[in-house]
Amino acid sequence: MTARKKVSARKRIQNAQKRARDAVEEGLSDLERRLPSNLRSAVRDMRANLRAFQQQLERARKDREARWRRMQTQMRRDMVRLLQRLEKALAPSAQRAASGSSPPRRKKR
Repeated sequence: MTARKKVSARKRIQNAQKRARDAVEEGLSDLERRLPSNLRSAVRDMRANLRAFQQQLERARKDREARWRRMQTQMRRDMVRLLQRLEKALAPSAQRAASGSSPPRRKKR
């Protein structure tokens, strides 16, 4: 027996969303079949509106995720810069002297 392939969280979510959409579509098509012909157009309109709304939600979710990724990347860069500044400020004086700055001068007596 072979092991199942691991699936990323994003892919699992996408698969679950597809299953949910398919279930709703199937329910609406079943409802459409059961209704008299004069009400079928209302169900078709509902289905079209629902599909448009789902697409709008999906676009908004993708935009949100893209903004979040950009923000995360920028915050990581800023954190690295801050850590480098902190390490430089806390470095022993011997390392500072080696890095180019001169040691403090003594007072003449």
